[in-house]
Amino acid sequence: MTDTAQSYGAYGLRLRSAVALPFNRLPDGEDTAAADVTVRFGAVPRALPAATTGPFIRRAFWEAQRDAFLMHYEGVARYLVTNGRDVLVEPWGGSEDDIAAILANTPLTALLQQRGVATLHAAAVQTEAGAVLLLGRSGDGKSSLAAALVERGYPLVADDVAAVVLNGKAPTALPGFATLRLWKQTLDKMRMAHRAGARVRGTLEKFWVPTPRSCSEPLPVSAVFVLTPQSRPDIHIESMPPGDAFAALAEHAHRPRVMDAMGQRPAHFRAAAAIARDVPVMRVTRPAYPFLLEELAARMEARMTAQLPMHGRKGGGKQSSPPAPDGRPATAAPIRPRSAAVGASAPVVVWLSSWPKSGSTWLRAVLTNYLADSDEPASINALVGTRVRGRTEFDECLGIASADMSDDEVARRMPAFREVLAGRLFAARSTAEQSRREPVFVKTHDAYRLPNAAPRFPRAGAAGVVYLVRNPLDVAVSYAYHLDWPLARTIAHMNDPDAWESRLTDGIFPQLPEPLGTWSNHVASWTEQTALPVHVARYEDLLADPHGQFGAIVRFTGLEWDGARLARAIEHSAFHRLRAQEAADGFNEKQPTAPSFFRAGVAGQWRSVLQAAQVQAVVDAHGEAMERFGYLREALEGTNPGVRLKS
Repeated sequence: MTDTAQSYGAYGLRLRSAVALPFNRLPDGEDTAAADVTVRFGAVPRALPAATTGPFIRRAFWEAQRDAFLMHYEGVARYLVTNGRDVLVEPWGGSEDDIAAILANTPLTALLQQRGVATLHAAAVQTEAGAVLLLGRSGDGKSSLAAALVERGYPLVADDVAAVVLNGKAPTALPGFATLRLWKQTLDKMRMAHRAGARVRGTLEKFWVPTPRSCSEPLPVSAVFVLTPQSRPDIHIESMPPGDAFAALAEHAHRPRVMDAMGQRPAHFRAAAAIARDVPVMRVTRPAYPFLLEELAARMEARMTAQLPMHGRKGGGKQSSPPAPDGRPATAAPIRPRSAAVGASAPVVVWLSSWPKSGSTWLRAVLTNYLADSDEPASINALVGTRVRGRTEFDECLGIASADMSDDEVARRMPAFREVLAGRLFAARSTAEQSRREPVFVKTHDAYRLPNAAPRFPRAGAAGVVYLVRNPLDVAVSYAYHLDWPLARTIAHMNDPDAWESRLTDGIFPQLPEPLGTWSNHVASWTEQTALPVHVARYEDLLADPHGQFGAIVRFTGLEWDGARLARAIEHSAFHRLRAQEAADGFNEKQPTAPSFFRAGVAGQWRSVLQAAQVQAVVDAHGEAMERFGYLREALEGTNPGVRLKS
């Protein structure tokens, strides 16, 4: 690293940067004008002085106030952004490529926000009518879709962060970097591997991809597509009324908490209101899996040409020069309140944990109906205890782009994320709710910890854990159906110490990856930890004695006890009612590949489904844990030919 600075152009700004950026360097002769932004190396303070006026927010890895943003990215660098003009960078063990990649995300967004620019979590391409924005969360396919449209001749305006200003009253998009960030999986699928430049970071299979055509001038925003992956088999595009459009644009701000800390929410609302008022905004629902990229690009192109006021299909754009060859472009006592260092909050989160397909959704339905205390069943699409594992929540809590992080980096930051999350959940409750100390339920399938690793759940903000355990033989049957996997693959997954959910080696899901480990290690990690109060319930006991077992859970969580109310909640949550709701309304947590989510709701189905060798494989891997929870004798006596214990 050196202090030799180079000039770059992006978002209508000239940047003079000692950090070598892999994109948008100005040609010699064009870098003599005064810089709008200076990026230099230097010592960065460990904290900002507390603001005497205006907003001030401090989080685990960043803090901000009006005209100042500070971020500490352990293992990479510290960044201080001030007055929309100056960026100070102090390396902290990161390579220059890593420092540049992080700089181009949250710190740059903070700088734009300091200048009053609205920042949307969006990619954008150019048409003759102007800029078309592709809004979405991390993992929704913004960059992949932008790449597909670029391949169809539409110049790139921006990737991941779209900057919008009001030119008069007209919303105008500023051109960003002339490069995409694409996973190798996408590059291979689109036959673009030969165009890949350097890796975005370290060993990630994600690359800078310079675009052959890019936009160099501000453009009026001509259309917005809001990408919404869902558990449905088809692609559907529909216009959104202005109110819904405004809500979507407000929701899809890039780093909204940083924006709030710097008092820039009004600027974002003005831009969102102008777009919602003057520009067609359309919601695009598509299958979450598989990602029908080419079909989606074709459908959106057809919609653009049919609806937008264009004389031709594609924008003019600027032909960029080819990239350089190196191309960088057990039952516990009831929960009692105890102190917790989450701001001024008391412990609030009760984790509902289990290995997948062990009854947690049924438990959530009972808790939802118990809290609702209604004569009508609660909607299965509005259950308490939703898993908070989306990349957007993580990114906004911590100010870090998880899409540019390795799984190990994400894992190291999960305790901090969950601590911040607990504080946010407490702050979001009404005064009456806070005074009643009712818990907030959050579902998880994470292991509490993996062998020889640190806990992934902090004590701060956590009131306790309800852990559900189910016969792993029935888990295998249900999980295979859920994932549409062969039984052999499912059992191998349950026996794998490196098993994860929502993990790809190439690319990302909108959800963060969750480490499971083996079934027995997962059970042990939660039931043998002593940091958090834990109540363990067997799925089979819930079926045999729902009133007694769910009643014990209600008492453990500290909810007000009412036996008649519980009986009504259990009836509302009967499996035949849950299946009927899913058949009528769908279920937003169903895997796209599964025929249905609520399948049988019984115990012992493995006897008619699993072969002896498959039962043996489960017993060999998990016999000790099965014996502890009363499942081993059933396995040994319920198979013909008989299953044997390891000698």
